[in-house]
Amino acid sequence: MRLGLVELLLVLAIGTLVFGPAVYGWGRGWLRRAKQTNREIARRRAQAQAQMRAERDAVLHRFQIVGLVLAVLMALSLVYALLLRPIDPRPQSYTAPAVATETAVRNLSGLTELSLEGYTDPSCVRVREGWVYLSVQSEAGGSAILRMREDGSSLTKVLESEGEITGFDFDPAGEIWFSVLTGKGGMICRGSYDGWGASTEKIVTQIDGDPLPCPAAVAVGADGRVYFANLSASVAGDGLENALRTELLAHTATGQVYVYDPAARTVQLVLEGVAGAAGLAFVPEENALYVSDFGQRCIWKVDADARELTAGGRDCALFAGALPGYPGALGVDDEGSLWVAYRFNRSPWLEGQAGETFQRGVALRLPYRMQTALFGVEAGSPAAQEYSSAGQLLAEVPSENGGGAAALCPVGSRLYLGGSDDAPVLGWLLY
Repeated sequence: MRLGLVELLLVLAIGTLVFGPAVYGWGRGWLRRAKQTNREIARRRAQAQAQMRAERDAVLHRFQIVGLVLAVLMALSLVYALLLRPIDPRPQSYTAPAVATETAVRNLSGLTELSLEGYTDPSCVRVREGWVYLSVQSEAGGSAILRMREDGSSLTKVLESEGEITGFDFDPAGEIWFSVLTGKGGMICRGSYDGWGASTEKIVTQIDGDPLPCPAAVAVGADGRVYFANLSASVAGDGLENALRTELLAHTATGQVYVYDPAARTVQLVLEGVAGAAGLAFVPEENALYVSDFGQRCIWKVDADARELTAGGRDCALFAGALPGYPGALGVDDEGSLWVAYRFNRSPWLEGQAGETFQRGVALRLPYRMQTALFGVEAGSPAAQEYSSAGQLLAEVPSENGGGAAALCPVGSRLYLGGSDDAPVLGWLLY
């Protein structure tokens, strides 16, 4: 039987009337349940988001508290490190020396560099019998005294030491007297070298029962007596370069010069009260001893036979003052002229705080790398100068690379220069 359109519409109408209410009720209930489910899901989502926000806020609050505590601790650590941390030595007030006004007659340049092959930081240079001897730091650790021909060839190690060799000189018999600086103090040693090997022995390790704090230079007299400079009374635990900066900042003026008599095996005080005894030179013709005063930027001259003198006092003559930099190594040439090496330029900031111990105390507590910004040598400023026997400025060697000079030795018509920490090279120039 086939249904027509009328019959089909009639069946649909009857089905709608019979089943429509039930379908409508079921659909309405399904929609209501769906809405309830969606509302429950939204409520739970909102609760979860609120809980997440609360947890996040709690974590952020904890981080803020931790950050605040760390900031306070860092501030307190900074205050302690820069203001309250005990320091030794403590800065002392002093009167800043005058500023140099003298002009050199000659300006020398043209440094010829020599290769050190694995060694750096020449601290002392001596020339003997056609050989150039120099104390250096080894890149592998420790230090050594090397020798080479005057043209830089035949580089040979003479002797080595675990500490830092800060200076050396030869006695009339050809033995080497050298100063060694360690983390616990220093010593004066004697070494012998026969071309094949070396032997060393410790000679002076204490002064009046106390460790030798910071030996910085050695000069041997014509009679074999050994003069040595002690930079200051503070033990240099971090090397000579750091000890020099420390003395400039603290200005303790506790540097000393001693003499050791090998025959009598005695140590006597020659000079005290030096603001950093950084360099020595002995002049046999005058029986005189020249002493670099690092902090006062001057050079003292005393009789080599004098004992227990005070820098600037009776029988201690000012040879040259108002130097343009802080003097270290000294050397006397064949004409009797005195050469002086400058590790750093004069620091206007430092000497402007000469009477202010607080500011210099803060600077003294700064890390080593930050302290270096207070000192330095500008290109063109003097790395070394020559003075006549009367104290007149004759010649000047400008810094070519912004580094100072830690060592020098005039011989013949040559001047050998060893660079400081900022320019660790060895070279020579004609003068």
